[in-house]
Amino acid sequence: MRKRILLRALTIEDAKITWKWRNQKDIMDNYAGHPFPVNYEMEKAWYEKILYSNIPTSVFGIEIIESNTLIGMTFLKNINFINRETEFAIFIGESKEQGKGYAEEATFLTLNIAFMKLGINRIFLKVNEDNISAIKLYKRCGFKEEGILRESTFKNNIFKNQLIMSILKREFKQKK
Repeated sequence: MRKRILLRALTIEDAKITWKWRNQKDIMDNYAGHPFPVNYEMEKAWYEKILYSNIPTSVFGIEIIESNTLIGMTFLKNINFINRETEFAIFIGESKEQGKGYAEEATFLTLNIAFMKLGINRIFLKVNEDNISAIKLYKRCGFKEEGILRESTFKNNIFKNQLIMSILKREFKQKK
């Protein structure tokens, strides 16, 4: 399969793009971050934290190789080198690029970095129980359901359950 995307380090210039994504309703509703609007200054302040260190959180920009267009981000959060685990998150911010398989490609690339370069053994994630397309994506990538966090998020005046899903290094190697 032809490689269509790459993961790259973010730059402060990317904040001009990503702060708009964080204010999109679909991302605010499905992503576990806070439900409040983000202004450009807040986004730049967040960048100041993540640009100078990959630990405990690594953030990667998802870029289409052919057009050099930033379309989303992946995250390895709270990297724990003692227990060899981290939490994964992803979103495709460019609406017109959603549903084209880029998220699956970016997920595999991020998992590969975590397992093969960082020596991580377990990667987990939390996903809203009603985010069916994301759950299908994670299952295609080899994640397995572990349990439910009951009413663990509050969005749009509704408490929502989240699924906990994970993948182990040995499972990833078999999937590859």
